[in-house]
Amino acid sequence: MDIERANQFCRSYGDAMASGTAAALAGHYGFPYISFTGGYISRFEDAADANGSVQAHLDRFQRGGLGLDIRLSGFRVEPVSGTGALCHLKWEIHPKNGAPGWAWDNVYGLRQSEDAQHFEFNISDNEFGELLARYPDFMSV
Repeated sequence: MDIERANQFCRSYGDAMASGTAAALAGHYGFPYISFTGGYISRFEDAADANGSVQAHLDRFQRGGLGLDIRLSGFRVEPVSGTGALCHLKWEIHPKNGAPGWAWDNVYGLRQSEDAQHFEFNISDNEFGELLARYPDFMSV
């Protein structure tokens, strides 16, 4: 595991979030990509599937009045093998509706080869737990 490459990849994912575009985020995923969230499992088979699902999620933030000022505020890469790592990414949101912001940690599974790397999965229980504690109807907006 090349830790510096993994660190760069995490920063790149933060830049993708700052861009607010689904394609930039989904460009960091390997397929199939699996998302674990509060007991639910979502699976993206390909880039088109991921782009659609990610865009729907970003749109929900906009419709809910939160906006997309979501920033990567820190991360830690924990190697688990020569080609795999758990990446603990800390995010902060600064809502455009004037509500106080908050932070959460998500975990992403990184797979690395000599010439490429991608996230294979994420565990975003904290993201949704914090979000739904503040906006219980978020998924219906």
